[in-house]
This record gives sequence, structure tokens and C-alpha cells, in this order.
Amino acid sequence: MYNEIKALAEKYKDYTIEMRRTIHAKPELSMQEHETAALIRRELDAMGISWRAVGETGTLGMLPATEPGGCTVALRADIDALPVCEDTGLPFASKHEGVMHACGHDSHAAMLLGAAKILSAMEKRPNTAVFIFQPGEEYATGAKLMICGNALENVDVIFGAHIWPDIPLGKIGLMDGPLMAGADKYVVKVLGKGGHGSQPERCNDPIPACTSIVDGIHQIKSLSLQGDTPLVLTVGYIKCGTAMNIIPDSGEISGSIRWFDREAQQIAHKRIRRIAGGSCAMYGCDTEIEFTELCPCTANDPACAAVARRALAEMYGEDAVMAKFPLALGGEDFSFYCEKLPAVFAWVGCGYEGMSYGLHNPHFDFDESALVPGSALYAAFACAYQK
Repeated sequence: MYNEIKALAEKYKDYTIEMRRTIHAKPELSMQEHETAALIRRELDAMGISWRAVGETGTLGMLPATEPGGCTVALRADIDALPVCEDTGLPFASKHEGVMHACGHDSHAAMLLGAAKILSAMEKRPNTAVFIFQPGEEYATGAKLMICGNALENVDVIFGAHIWPDIPLGKIGLMDGPLMAGADKYVVKVLGKGGHGSQPERCNDPIPACTSIVDGIHQIKSLSLQGDTPLVLTVGYIKCGTAMNIIPDSGEISGSIRWFDREAQQIAHKRIRRIAGGSCAMYGCDTEIEFTELCPCTANDPACAAVARRALAEMYGEDAVMAKFPLALGGEDFSFYCEKLPAVFAWVGCGYEGMSYGLHNPHFDFDESALVPGSALYAAFACAYQK
């Protein structure tokens, strides 16, 4: 089986690359992926794979098993692009000004289409494959849409992948447990009393309260957690004031918290509340604080990850497997699937010596040969998993 999948992945290499380039040339922002969805649906039709729409741009394909007794394996790829002006000079560069597949979602969709091509060509398939082409990952909305649209109905396990420049080309990262951070957004509103810049004694100035809060947030990790605890707190913006001679009524601070451990997450929330409350009290202001969990931590089920590692090793050798690598503090809405059922998320290595640009950069590009083992692993996991 593995030899067949590997051979088919190589056979359909040109197809997979063509799909990546076609999608790359016409990137679309989150929840606006109409052309991309239409392409995916045409390709599934050509393969004889039935599908249904989820929302406007989500697509759910299904390919039945050829024999009884198997399970149902979901394979997920995200399809949205970023508001980035491409500067790669590629012949298939973005034709949509100000929009670019700078995070590699074009390659994810292409790898999953390649896997669909592989699986539909196989005479024997022990498991039913469900293909989840998900919109809206960049703003953590698409996975929820697909879940609410019953994409996981009767599904036993889910597999996903991300092209990853920090892992060398020819290797795929498959780690047990947490691998990508949970992400929270916080908003701190500081409510003071404004007035004329010449009469600060008549005001409750929110600006010094805001600066005190920002300083405190930047010290939370070092003062509240052990040094090796993976946590990042970022202040993304401060909005306060409109003119040099006006003391404003209010200010606002917002940023993100990246975490792997729920206890560390809650400590960060508690400390932000205390810092904001104390700083505002010191300057005679009030505060309102809101936390929004954008996505939880992405964590691999160890048993599922072991299945994926064995399948990869069977096709490309043990050297292709990376079981340990640095955690990523970026968030991924695949994490919502991880909360629902056993899941595994693979990092498809595309890094090479001298690679200058990473994800979310207007110059980002990679060696497209990485797509071949990526599509093969999607297909192999769909066949290898057993309850």
C-alpha cells in the first residue's frame, strides 16, 4: 500500500504543483475564497468525489472505502490568503493586488487535492476519506464553521498539515502532544476624565495609567512564571489621545497572549487584571477588561502521531521523520478539531540552506518538491489509521 501511495504521489507531482500555482495566482482573503472553492469543487467532480458546500466557501468531499469494517478519516487543508502585497517575482505571482498566499495555504489545498487524486486512483481503500477544504483559518473562524456544518459527523480521526520553513526540505515534523500555541486577545480600556492640557489637576489622566499597564504586562512572564514556561505576551496597540493640548477621557490597550498550558494562560489573565486595576486606581481611573480566546493549543494525539510517523517512515525512510522540534508560538485553528476528536497535525518541511524569508513575508516561496511527501502522507494516513 505504501509503495503504491508513494508512486502515485510522484505520478501526480506535476498536478499537485499545478494546483498550487493556480491557487497561488488568485489568492483570496478569509471567507471570500469563491474562486478557490470553485476550483476545488471542479477538481473533486473530475475525480468522481462527491462534495457539499459548507457556508459559501467551505467544501466537504467524501470518498467511500472500498471494503467494509474500516473507519472514517478526515483530511483538512485551509485555503485562505493574507492581506500582503506579493514581491516574489514568480511567473505565477498573485494577480490580486494586496493579497498573497504568504502562509502556504495554497500548498495545503494542493497537497490535499493531490491526496484526493491518489486515493481516488487506488483500487483498495480500507477507510472512508473526508476532505475538509476549510476557509477562514487566518482569523480562526473557518474551523468553527466546518464543525458547525457537521464536517466531523461520523469522523473517527482528523489529519492536517502545514508547510513549514523551519523544518528542512525532505523531512516532516510529527511530534506528540502540544506543538502550536493557544492564542488569546485582550483589550484593556482605561476610563479617566479628560480636560484642557493646562489643567491636569482637574482631570484623571488615562495616559500614565496606560503606560504603567504596558510596563507591567511586559514583566508578567519574568515575575510570575518559571523561566522555561512557553508564554508570550504582546502589546499590539495603544490608543490614547487626539491632540497635544487635550487630556483624553479614555485609552485602550490591546495585544495577544500565546500559551501552551491552561494554568499559564489563567495566570496571565489574572496578572493583567491586577496590573490594570492597580494602575488605574493609582491615577484615579477605572478599567474594563475583556479576554477572547481565539484558538486553543494545537496538540497531537500520541497514538495518531505514531501512525503518521510509521506511514512516513515506510514511504520515505526514518530520516524523513522529525519527532522533536521547537514549539511554535503561532496559533492554528486546527486546534478546534483537536478538541473534538483524536487529531494529528504535521509540519511539512520546506526549509533549505540560504532560505531568507519565512511565512507571512511578501517574498515567501519554497521548493515545491515538498508537496510530494506532503500529499503522500495525507493519503497514507487516510489508509493506515485503525480504531
